[in-house]
Amino acid sequence: MNKMLNRFSLTGKNALVSSPEYIYGEEIVAGLIEAGAKVWVCGENTEALRDLSDKLNSAGIKVQGIIEYNQGKEADAVLLAQKLRNEIGVLDIFIDNGSNCLMKGWVHTFEEINENLQRTQLGLMLTVKHIGMIMTDQGFGSVILISDYAALVGCDVHNYENDPEKFDEDFSLIYGFVKGSYVNYTRQAAGFLGENNVRCNCIAFAPMENKVNEGFSDAFIKHSHLKRLTNKEDVKAPVVFLASDASSYITGVTLPVDGGYTAK
Repeated sequence: MNKMLNRFSLTGKNALVSSPEYIYGEEIVAGLIEAGAKVWVCGENTEALRDLSDKLNSAGIKVQGIIEYNQGKEADAVLLAQKLRNEIGVLDIFIDNGSNCLMKGWVHTFEEINENLQRTQLGLMLTVKHIGMIMTDQGFGSVILISDYAALVGCDVHNYENDPEKFDEDFSLIYGFVKGSYVNYTRQAAGFLGENNVRCNCIAFAPMENKVNEGFSDAFIKHSHLKRLTNKEDVKAPVVFLASDASSYITGVTLPVDGGYTAK
């Protein structure tokens, strides 16, 4: 492998992916492993994590291990950090996919909203706090937060005329609030962690092909420059790039991976 291509390799790097059972997660884990990283997964739904690991392992894509993690409580974040130090040692890459764990619909009780925000936003901050401390002690690391195009633009109601279920999902009470918050939190984390050579970036994906129905897909594609949805390789490539040494001077950015949907 030549010198330039070697900068994109993740060989010898350890990665942790949180909440990979949600959309984009399988592709993220697979891409990291295919690029040479050793990957552990964590989350509270250990059954879903086992199913994902078994699926990838059967395809020859080996997941190193599963760590149970109930994101949203300080004590659990502390315990996660201890497990990482004891079981993995060096952590080069952390990827949070928790923004996809959201409620559908507009009407919810205070308790439901509070619980969901505790798992997503508070959970993210606590996780990055403690994993960031591991990486600052090391003097290196890459944190990648996964969001989607709704972090950058408001959803267009006309895209949902033939997909009321998708409307309830994307126009939930907290969807845009959570997705958009990742953009500025990325900047803040990058600023705090940067002097210790730890980077933090965000990726804003378009919807994935075969994950939405034709009515929504056709409407979304009509307003994108490349006239298609995100595919598996579109997810893998930017994750590997931001995790690798090829992006060693990039931090604090949100990278749109949406076929140009937000470039207008």
